[in-house]
Amino acid sequence: MIPLPRRALLAAPALLATPAQAQAAWPTRPIRLVVASAAGGNADVVARIVAAELESRLGQRMLVENIAAASGMRATETVSRAEPDGHTLLVGTSSQLVHNIALFDPLPVDITRTLRGVAMMNEAPGVLVVRADDPARDLQGFIARARAEPGRLVIGSGPAGTTTHVMGLFFAQRAGITLEHLPYPAGAQAMRDIIGGRVTCMFDIAVTALPQIRGGAVRGLGVSSPRRLAAAPDLPTIIEGGLPDFVAGTWNSIAAPAGTPEPVVMRLNALVNEIVQAPAMKQRLEELGSFVPAAMTPTEVDAYYRREREIWIPIVRATGARAS
Repeated sequence: MIPLPRRALLAAPALLATPAQAQAAWPTRPIRLVVASAAGGNADVVARIVAAELESRLGQRMLVENIAAASGMRATETVSRAEPDGHTLLVGTSSQLVHNIALFDPLPVDITRTLRGVAMMNEAPGVLVVRADDPARDLQGFIARARAEPGRLVIGSGPAGTTTHVMGLFFAQRAGITLEHLPYPAGAQAMRDIIGGRVTCMFDIAVTALPQIRGGAVRGLGVSSPRRLAAAPDLPTIIEGGLPDFVAGTWNSIAAPAGTPEPVVMRLNALVNEIVQAPAMKQRLEELGSFVPAAMTPTEVDAYYRREREIWIPIVRATGARAS
């Protein structure tokens, strides 16, 4: 038997590493978790909760980075162009992974090819909110008021083309009303202007809307989920308010650059599912005003993205919304 050179002997363990060993080598440094919205928004809140749990399991820091520019497209581009090694991830929501396909022409990157699904965290509906002293006491009263004053009521939202904007347009279309739209760099700014009386209403994601409703700053007229929220059982659905089948909202998932190693994707998927499906975490996310869907594999997450695109891209295009 001819002895191997010393260099070959040193390289042999790496060459013979099993997939499990290769998987165990990740992560080797802190992980960037990119959020395409401002700090304190729905995606940011959920991302930081899950990131804290991932840190303890992975033994590496999770660096949550907010890139809120260009209706979320800047964050999506950043992750799409990142090295596919599992150290840069995206909190993928309906805004970036669905709506932006209809809102940007051309798309800076083909997100259906540059990103892949990893795991689902939660689904969150929208809530139509008005000032606490608004004359409309319920959804029907608000719709009647809007019809009596076409174009005079102002609906705020986050950046043009984001979920809060699209939900507002979809609602106005379905209710047969005309509302003046006023976009803001962040949804929290629109909420402040509702409280201050400069904006009439907005669709805010339940995760951030419910604290304002509980505090008495605004009043919720309806939630865009198929059933009432466990966290707000007295808040009727918009379906109950008279708009059949009105279901809309967003979701928070983990996405990664295409080409990220399968063992890394599968490990992340298992960890995120373990975190969000744990009874205490499930309860925490539900108390925030969201739902935790059944655990999904990465393949099922990609299929979820495709279904959402089939449903919402035609709706977004029909509203005429464009990204700012």
